[in-house]
Amino acid sequence: MISENIHNDGRLGSLLLNLHDDGSTGSLAVKEGEKDFKLYLKKGSLVYADGIDKEGPLLVELVSKGKIDLRQLDELRVLKQEDPHGLGKVLLDRMIVSEALWRKFLLLKVKAVLSAAFDMENPDLLFNESELSLLPVNFIRDESLPFVLDTIRSTTPRTGLREILRSKDTVFSLSSDVSSCKARLPVNPSEEKTLSLIDGQKTAKEILKSSGLTSRLFQKSLYFLIRLGLVDTVPQQRRISSEHSHIIRLYLNLLLIVEANFRQEIGKRSQKVFNKCVTDMAFPGKALFSDLDLVNENPESAAKKIGAHFTEQKTLSDARLVLLTSFSKLLYLLIMRMKKLLGKKRAVKTIQEMINALVHFDLGKKNPETMLYATGNLKDLLRQLRS
Repeated sequence: MISENIHNDGRLGSLLLNLHDDGSTGSLAVKEGEKDFKLYLKKGSLVYADGIDKEGPLLVELVSKGKIDLRQLDELRVLKQEDPHGLGKVLLDRMIVSEALWRKFLLLKVKAVLSAAFDMENPDLLFNESELSLLPVNFIRDESLPFVLDTIRSTTPRTGLREILRSKDTVFSLSSDVSSCKARLPVNPSEEKTLSLIDGQKTAKEILKSSGLTSRLFQKSLYFLIRLGLVDTVPQQRRISSEHSHIIRLYLNLLLIVEANFRQEIGKRSQKVFNKCVTDMAFPGKALFSDLDLVNENPESAAKKIGAHFTEQKTLSDARLVLLTSFSKLLYLLIMRMKKLLGKKRAVKTIQEMINALVHFDLGKKNPETMLYATGNLKDLLRQLRS
């Protein structure tokens, strides 16, 4: 018996994907409050689901269409109570329903149960690995994974999730196993586009604008990705503000100028110089720049890495000041090391290059206070070198 506890809204979707990939056979209990559903899998494929009475309404409909009389209705109701999974065989053996009608009924029932299960907010999930005692006549014949995915796409999001999907300021991140999941999932173009834009930094509004999708199509795609556990919301305390993001990107440009000047003289050994300077820093500055690779990483990746380290610092009383002073300290250490290794002239030239570059940074225009702070610090450093 396997108990699964996977994160938030994607728990059920993630578990079904894992069971499908593992080729598992058994029953998955999905419980929340008074709702109690059971999904049956055979070699990883969803073959049946129970927990919503669809047989009762079917029998009433058969009476209304003259397929059975009231006496037969009572008999079949008793049979259903005694053997809940034996009704289909009886209906087929007595030729009360056709195989086509029974297959259609099974699909509707399984879809109804699956949709209701995905509508749960935080269900208890328990998978019992065992051989199925169900008769094959109760198995749906549709290919399992596309059926599950199409059911998710057609399920109406519950109220709380609808509010998240409509929120313009919500930030979304990718799950750790998104790469392996994406490779085996037949996502449609809008889902793939949405997935490619989620980075843990952009708000829903920014993703929607970049995607070129309609609001409705974007929300449907996002819901699908959340339900499969590929995407989750980023808690407010872990988000990085636009101001902090601007600071990181502006100073990263300055660091890249310093790195380029080092590299002209000592090649890729410049990374060793950078690492030594980071090691000489105190926390939290040391934590912000740990495992950063300015030689091999692209600027976007480096900015995300610094942002991720920044959000992990839980004791920042003045986050903006911490960012500014940490970057300033690192630049100071790098310039002092440059003076020692490459000479005062090269260090002065590099500072002047950074000051000139600040004037042309679009990021500086968005945050003039940061640009003034950075310019002031660099001019102070220049005076210190020349004195």
